[in-house]
Amino acid sequence: MYMNNNQYCVILAGGIGIRLWPTSREKKPKQFQDILNTGKSMLQTTYARFCRFINPDNIIIVSNVIYEDIIREQLPDLKRSNLMLEPMRRNTVPSVTWAALEVFRRNRNAVMVVSPTDQLIDKEVEFENDIVTGLEYAENNERLLTLGIAPKRPATEFGYIQMSDKMGHDIYKVRSFTEKPEEDFAKVFYESGEFLWNTGIFIWGASTFLKAVHGKNMELTAVLEAIAKNYVDKDISRQDVENIYSKVPNMNLEQSVLEKSDNVDVLQCHFGWKDVGTWQAVHDVMPKDAESNVVIDSQSLLYDCKNCVVKLPNGHVAVIQGLEDYMVVEEGDVLVICKKDDQKAIRKFVVDAQMKFGDEFV
Repeated sequence: MYMNNNQYCVILAGGIGIRLWPTSREKKPKQFQDILNTGKSMLQTTYARFCRFINPDNIIIVSNVIYEDIIREQLPDLKRSNLMLEPMRRNTVPSVTWAALEVFRRNRNAVMVVSPTDQLIDKEVEFENDIVTGLEYAENNERLLTLGIAPKRPATEFGYIQMSDKMGHDIYKVRSFTEKPEEDFAKVFYESGEFLWNTGIFIWGASTFLKAVHGKNMELTAVLEAIAKNYVDKDISRQDVENIYSKVPNMNLEQSVLEKSDNVDVLQCHFGWKDVGTWQAVHDVMPKDAESNVVIDSQSLLYDCKNCVVKLPNGHVAVIQGLEDYMVVEEGDVLVICKKDDQKAIRKFVVDAQMKFGDEFV
């Protein structure tokens, strides 16, 4: 199969995945685990998916320095130069900027797809076709392209992209971004037909993105100029990266770059997409019993239970009665029993456990 050597992929694999606690822990977060019981971690699945149509030499993993050994174990064929390790977490802007500079250093005509790992993708052929369509669009237009999916319901757990003028086949100018709306707004978005779910997958020319970052605000300009000064056309030392990242505030792509740019489009995609960042999402995508319970790799007896998720370590047995819409998840030394769709509560539980019992439990 012909592969366009101007096309690159950047996989973001540095987060903690707090919404999937306690399975996702700082020592081994969700991207390195087989959350969906497929036999592969989400990182391995994502990497293999892109290897089918992008040259593996052009696939870069951006993660945290503490996960180097896990990544090398899970992706033994990944070239050392294609593993970029951040010294600390600073959200998506600095990591994608650093990756874009690396891609630009290698190939000044490069276009790149930026992808998370916590997704279930159906219709692999359609996925490849949509990504290639987006890459070709980015090669021929200095535009920042987001990928959206027509919403199936008024979900409150996803971000939304509002479409505006048509720019091409299935491509529209972006009017606005909304992050995880309240239920009333989600219903309006769903019924209007003007909004798509934000997949968190982005495509653009490396140079186009770097131009967008430059000058948007003083913080972003400082990030770009500091990295560029130490990096473009020469190697950057770990100490240089640490010095830069230590001064960078948390900034995400939508709020800090895309919402401030006037050349942002969205491609309405045709592949099947499901976010797998929460226990509710895991419940949505996994096989269920007659009462809509999901039991993952566990031995369990459920009585009068509905719409629950149960996940225990091998060899442990759960007997559960009378729960509805709950998660019962045990990982190592932590057992969590709570409403599976209450993300605010789960975040609070993580913070409280860390403060009262120590970092080793999160």
